Amino acid sequence: MDAFVHAITRNPGLSDDDSLVRWNTPICLLVAGLTAEKVKIMSDRLSQISSSAGAPLARAPCHPNFIIVATSEPDRVLDTWHARDSRLFGDATPAQIRQFRESSQSRPVRVWYNIDTGRKSGMRNGHFIPSNTRAESSAFVANTVFDFFSIFAIIDTDRTEHCTLEQLADYVAMTGLTNVDLDADLGSAPSILQLFAPSGEYQPSGLSSWDAAFLKALYQSNQTSRTRRFEITERVTHDISR
Repeated sequence: MDAFVHAITRNPGLSDDDSLVRWNTPICLLVAGLTAEKVKIMSDRLSQISSSAGAPLARAPCHPNFIIVATSEPDRVLDTWHARDSRLFGDATPAQIRQFRESSQSRPVRVWYNIDTGRKSGMRNGHFIPSNTRAESSAFVANTVFDFFSIFAIIDTDRTEHCTLEQLADYVAMTGLTNVDLDADLGSAPSILQLFAPSGEYQPSGLSSWDAAFLKALYQSNQTSRTRRFEITERVTHDISR
């Protein structure tokens, strides 16, 4: 369990000493590219998982900040979307955007994170890097709290035909509620994050008890605590062994 928690909380784009990112701004979901029936199923599933984890949900009407697009032409959609919304990738450089674009060759589902604390001092690998020099820091408490400002997920429908709608919804939920490291080696951990693992040894049917316990622990943890990984591991271990 300790290995599982540490593997998925490597904080890509940030430092291990930085706070683990989560939603503090209420989530406003938008699902596009599916039939009305499937949009409702996926939206309801994402809302249910978010609520169970303790992530805040916005009341309708709201401005979408968690957007899921299913398409057989992901790169074309990204180009058109970016042309209409120049802030889609935040302050990312052309090289960072190109790197994300090129990941379509290896990822059937891609997720872009915009991370914000209101005091941004730059960006790296598609992640906002905030700075808060006024707050005090110590060996036990960090001086910054990282929040999601917005994210979007692009589902390549041609490469996810073998997946059920529940699997896709649960995968998007797990990757959209956390700043997860999609390249982390999870070993044999039962997790929806194994859905597209190269080995194909473990094919999850949906969000596992480990995943649900981790999300709940993440959203109940103290973001400023420097022992948060230990605390999360304890919570997850307790929940799944009950």
